[in-house]
Amino acid sequence: MNAGRSVDTDDGVRLHVTDTGNGVPVLFLHEYAGDHRSWSRQVADLQDDHRCITYAARGYPPSDVPGSPSAYSWQRAVDDALTVLDALGVEAAHVVGLSMGGYTAVQLALRHPGRVRSVMAVSVGSGSDPATRPAYLAETRIVAEQLRSRGAGFVGRKFAEGPSRVQLKHHNEPAWHEFVEQFAEHSVEGLALTVLEIQGRRPSLHDLAGEFRRFPVPLLVVNGDEDEACLSTGLMLKRTAPACGMLVLPNSGHVPNLENPQQFNDIARGFFRSVDSGRWPQRDPRSRLTSQFGLDQLESGEPVRVE
Repeated sequence: MNAGRSVDTDDGVRLHVTDTGNGVPVLFLHEYAGDHRSWSRQVADLQDDHRCITYAARGYPPSDVPGSPSAYSWQRAVDDALTVLDALGVEAAHVVGLSMGGYTAVQLALRHPGRVRSVMAVSVGSGSDPATRPAYLAETRIVAEQLRSRGAGFVGRKFAEGPSRVQLKHHNEPAWHEFVEQFAEHSVEGLALTVLEIQGRRPSLHDLAGEFRRFPVPLLVVNGDEDEACLSTGLMLKRTAPACGMLVLPNSGHVPNLENPQQFNDIARGFFRSVDSGRWPQRDPRSRLTSQFGLDQLESGEPVRVE
């Protein structure tokens, strides 16, 4: 990546931004446990034919770490993404978001579709499944308390050994160690405020299903098959967004961009090319029928659709 530059938001927060390569722009939005460096393996590969833009979200050094809880919200995260695009003179970009970044990406497309060529939403949906949402919201408060009492190093190690990141250690142990080291470098207060005010207050994506039925841009949902917290949300997006494809990666967890970077890069490059060439399809409505053979409508006259 390049050395980066600072971009100022309208509420006076400086964001650290990198802008590397040439071609169709791609904006990368990082997860809660990562930062702009999480995309280094994507930028190194894709920069030859794409303009790769990354930034550290507010609360993640070298971006500013505001001390007020009111400076953090999912709406502000969307505004920050727009600020970066504006500052770099980018009219519209492919947007690749991982987890927290995936949430921002889909909200950005819903609210500012003219700025988004496509969305690749990776491991999106933590805390959205209605069945597990109460436990997730309780855990956000526990994470903040543990960060403030025991530090980022301790919490990062717990994350790294958690159910959706042990796969990274199996697939790419050097990247797993790098993840642990980089998490320990994060701001404790930035992480605590982010998990409380963004992760803990954002609406469930399942509550936005009506909006996703009108999702305005091509969407590719990518899930690891062992990332239990996100699978149901990925399936909901596939069933609702009209131009959504879903890719489930075998024996994979929450960070497929780190587990198998080359595979991830090939998926991203293929998706971008399909969108840019006009080959990414809308879903054929006939695929929504519940009948396996398509004969149910012969009996009733009306097809039954999947909702």
